[in-house]
Amino acid sequence: MADEIPTAPTVTQPDEESAPTDPQGTDEMSTESAATRPDDESPPADSQEAGDPNQMTMANPGSIYERFKRDRESRDYLFQIPGAHLVTDPWSDLRTYLDEKLGFRPAFSFTHLYQWASDSVGPEDDGSGYEVNVDATWTVFGRKTESPTMVGFEFLYRDKLGTNLPPVALFTQAGSLYPTTVAFGEIDPSVGQLWLQQIIKNRFGFRIGKYFPVEAYDFFPLKNFRTDFVDGVHAANLIIPLPDRGIGGFAVFRPQPDVYLRFGVHDANADTEKVGFSSLFNNGDLFKILEVGFDPGFMERIPGRAPFGDIHVSFWQQDKRSDDNIDKGWGFLVSGSQRFGRFLPFIRYGFSDSGRFGPTPMSHMVNLGVAIDNIFGQSNDRIGIGMTWSHPADGDLDDQGALDAYYRVEVTPQIAVSPTLQLILNPVRNPSKDAVWVLGIRSRFTF
Repeated sequence: MADEIPTAPTVTQPDEESAPTDPQGTDEMSTESAATRPDDESPPADSQEAGDPNQMTMANPGSIYERFKRDRESRDYLFQIPGAHLVTDPWSDLRTYLDEKLGFRPAFSFTHLYQWASDSVGPEDDGSGYEVNVDATWTVFGRKTESPTMVGFEFLYRDKLGTNLPPVALFTQAGSLYPTTVAFGEIDPSVGQLWLQQIIKNRFGFRIGKYFPVEAYDFFPLKNFRTDFVDGVHAANLIIPLPDRGIGGFAVFRPQPDVYLRFGVHDANADTEKVGFSSLFNNGDLFKILEVGFDPGFMERIPGRAPFGDIHVSFWQQDKRSDDNIDKGWGFLVSGSQRFGRFLPFIRYGFSDSGRFGPTPMSHMVNLGVAIDNIFGQSNDRIGIGMTWSHPADGDLDDQGALDAYYRVEVTPQIAVSPTLQLILNPVRNPSKDAVWVLGIRSRFTF
């Protein structure tokens, strides 16, 4: 069954994600570390890493290509598993060879999340689930040029583990307005993405095929449920009803190196487990989005990385989805983030012209917070804290507040562990409680 995010007991919303690591170069390397990744690989060799500080950024940090880059970087860690290098070093050498000689970049990851709620309106109070992800990108033509042609592929499998509910459904028991995590549901083994991307002269680019819209729109440097926030607002920004993995296309144009315009069209009924052509051409329900953004320029860019700052406005419209009894809707989002050394503050506001059966669970959303890197001397360790106020689209419900936090620790070169904490204030579907705690632990293995 496709991994969809329900926004209410009777209305469902598409899956998450997040989206991987900070594309703005936030994983700063410490020169004073006692322990760093032994397989310090060079960055990918294609044009995306060719040294141009104004190179075009096509996707969010959770995207396939960005995950590959960040997962290969050197980082501080607590310890190395004895003998692990006998397996990881040959694989690292092979990946370097494939990248440098062929422009081919394979990756594998396993991520698990367990969450527990302090109070429940239903029979369950916890959820556990995992994700197996195998993906790759291949720069077919134009490597080390301003006009590379790239193909992306993703294989995805998700399931619950040891509990009656997957984590993505736990919010229905806690009484929250929106999910406490945007992934970790149930998806049969599926080809999640298969797309073609073309960049032309580092000013214009497009992508077509089956892809995940959360990775393409509403740039946010912490939009990666595998490594950063896990909740529905930070990891997927549910004030925008971005569809599931499915057929679509988008184009990006940069009139200036620090300004971008992005427009995309996507199948509103997309389903990860299906190819998608039948729902697109039979129903014809579409999601459309237009974005205008720029880099404030407070910090100089690093070649191969997205800007350290981003301010953008997103305008979206979605057709009525008759098969799922979801009304049409429209809305906009204003978002800003800017890194200052170890600190990355952000603030966002979103509006949706939606009612009870509209495409988003809220009609107004305010979100702000900060991420802090280099915790206790480890370069890639990070603390993130975010606060959200939401006004439900269902006028019969009261406003809800939330505090979301996580602490990511690099335990070994391949394993990261993150305790997560959420405080739901005035949970809209658990009115007898002023607050509900949701505690979690996330682990991620990359290879």
